[in-house]
Amino acid sequence: MPKLLPKPLAKAGDPYVKLDGTVVPPDRLHGGVDKTLPKMDVKEYKPKRKRTVKDLPAPVPTLNGIACVFMYTTLGLGDREIADLLKITVKQLNGLREHQAYAECFDAVTTEFININSDMINARIAAYSHEALSEIASIALNGKEERNRLNGSKYLMNAGGYGDKTAAIPTAKNDLRIVIIGKDQDVRIEGV
Repeated sequence: MPKLLPKPLAKAGDPYVKLDGTVVPPDRLHGGVDKTLPKMDVKEYKPKRKRTVKDLPAPVPTLNGIACVFMYTTLGLGDREIADLLKITVKQLNGLREHQAYAECFDAVTTEFININSDMINARIAAYSHEALSEIASIALNGKEERNRLNGSKYLMNAGGYGDKTAAIPTAKNDLRIVIIGKDQDVRIEGV
């Protein structure tokens, strides 16, 4: 009998697949991806920081080389392949990577990606906020347990600026205090 290979394990971000083959996409409590979530249109991308040619960290021909090396490196090509594509030597390629402008460009690109990701997260939170607020209001008004109704009501009051200001600040329930009395004495640990 031929030995069957095991199925590969799921990777991070893969959807859940049931035994019957049904795919359950992530992101929604009740299954399915919310179509109203914002998506970035790469054709419409605009950087947060605007620059002019005078602001660039190196002359344009150098930056053209750095841009190509950076992009090909990001795409996963090896140094020899990149050098062949750009018709330069590996030593010249390494020289471009060692150039101060390479690090500045790398930092600028990673900062832009962080900004894009932050904007997308904020947009997702905003997209979910109406439904979340409605859910909290539903619990506050229709919850089966009095404690849940009270917590929902408190949250709504605090969110509206009418609640107890100290209630919004979480307090530690368990503190650990290490007391050192002197050099020659014992250390004492107290749980509060």
